[in-house]
Amino acid sequence: MNNIFGRFLPTDSLLGKLDPRTKIVIDFFFVIILLFANSWLTYGILIFFVAFAIYCSKIPIKVFWLGLRSILSLVILMMLIQLLLTAPSDQSDILISFGWLRISSTGLINSIIIALRFFLMIFMTTLLTVTTPSTSIADGISSLLKPLNKIGLDTKTFALLISMTLRFVPILSDEFSTIVDAQRSRGLSLKTGSIVKRTKTLIPMIIPLISVAFKKALTLADTMEIRGFIDAKSRTSFHQLKFQKIDLIVLIIFTVISFSIVYFSYAKL
Repeated sequence: MNNIFGRFLPTDSLLGKLDPRTKIVIDFFFVIILLFANSWLTYGILIFFVAFAIYCSKIPIKVFWLGLRSILSLVILMMLIQLLLTAPSDQSDILISFGWLRISSTGLINSIIIALRFFLMIFMTTLLTVTTPSTSIADGISSLLKPLNKIGLDTKTFALLISMTLRFVPILSDEFSTIVDAQRSRGLSLKTGSIVKRTKTLIPMIIPLISVAFKKALTLADTMEIRGFIDAKSRTSFHQLKFQKIDLIVLIIFTVISFSIVYFSYAKL
């Protein structure tokens, strides 16, 4: 299992029992609240919230590392950009000075904040996908967007597309791993040679992956046609979502935390 995105891991946990709409709303607003945090206190509150949510999910921590590993190189690049390009405010702000290179404490703090924001967002997104089946996520999105039907938007089709996307990502990830292993058994290596050579070695892997993706998409289309699927707009759902008391309690707790973040962020203004 090289990629955790889109995979559902069934567990008898508190998060697994929550309504998918509750988790989607919390995940969406968590990203917004994360942008309001501007002190170590507010980030500490968010870290505690995410850590407690991970504990309640009963999902092994290595699963979240799989979700983080895929973007780790991007996070490191963003940290280096902030670290190297943030100009020091004054001489006392300089930590390291070597020729034109000046690393400031402001740049170091900014790079840590960027990494922390990425980590928290990935952890919350991973929590949503591993504790909620893709069909439930699609039903939740369709239910939340239902008011948009009044202005002519086909929200059920949009939810169906989200569901199929979540299903295809882990499937294509596994197929890519199989193709890589097959090419390695034939002597192809991605770790040797120049950057140009290693880039060229990706071609024998990408072309079969595209072919597999088209075949699976056509198979899915034929399956939906055989089962009489015409359009998503007029179809009903077999699984009915139920908003329970525990969902209300969790939303209230998240709302209190959100207002606390906003208050502590702007209390001094």
